[in-house]
Amino acid sequence: MSVFTPEGTQPDWFNFSGKVYPLSDLQKIKMDVLFVTEDKFLEPFLSAPATLKIFYHVGPRAKLDKLLKRSDVVVFSNSSNMYAYDLKAYNLKTEKAIGGVHIYSQKEIQQTQQPFHIMCYGRLSRKGKGTALVVKAAEKLHRLGYDVKLLMFDRPLDDAGLTQIQNFTPKVPFEFILNHPVDDNESLFKRADVFVAVEKKGGWCNTAAEAMACGVPVVASKTGTNDFLIDGVTGFKILRHPYFIRKSIQKLIGNTSLQKQLADQAYEKIQEFSWEKLAENILKIVSEKMPKK
Repeated sequence: MSVFTPEGTQPDWFNFSGKVYPLSDLQKIKMDVLFVTEDKFLEPFLSAPATLKIFYHVGPRAKLDKLLKRSDVVVFSNSSNMYAYDLKAYNLKTEKAIGGVHIYSQKEIQQTQQPFHIMCYGRLSRKGKGTALVVKAAEKLHRLGYDVKLLMFDRPLDDAGLTQIQNFTPKVPFEFILNHPVDDNESLFKRADVFVAVEKKGGWCNTAAEAMACGVPVVASKTGTNDFLIDGVTGFKILRHPYFIRKSIQKLIGNTSLQKQLADQAYEKIQEFSWEKLAENILKIVSEKMPKK
């Protein structure tokens, strides 16, 4: 396996032991299969000398119009959300390659949870991520006298995003974790007593899936979670509003038996979407789609 990046530099956000090439070399290297997830790279992707080209549709911002009449391109969807979106927006039946997630050891839920840690993704610069909604719910819980602490994390995309985080002053005890190493996500997620994800648009909600894979109870919207979040069984599925976030968290605070019930059932469900099972599925689809010699 090889990775192409614009300048040919090794990505700093994940460990990769294969070869890394600059995007300009894409036309020079013959490949069996070429994957891309971003439509801004479609021009070099479509002209590359690959036997099979796969556009992996992971979010609605990427547009598929240029691919609809291309017989040499197969479109994957990374979730049921994206499959339904592509069917409605493009009348296109994509190949379902749903997942994946690392499966960690399960968190031991403690009887004493003071403060009660509410975790969410801290991408303040994008309203669609729903971070502000979680903050409002946590602030309300704090005003009501609940002993809660907000845990947020992010890897800022630019200086403006970092400044926004540095100026962030919610009216609730909080901690903002910056640039946490991806290969140590387990220790990060296991600090939470509940994980909240209320995105507006998206495909696969990786943060909610990782929380489940750590044995942490999840409260989330339907966006990106329809494949694994069953309301009242593997977590609480809610509307995107601080009131519903707060009410769901209130059900969990002090109720460790409910936390454990939801966490156990979620941990069992999320096994279906491990990276290993996703890889097996991808290889099966690729084998079926590769041109016969």
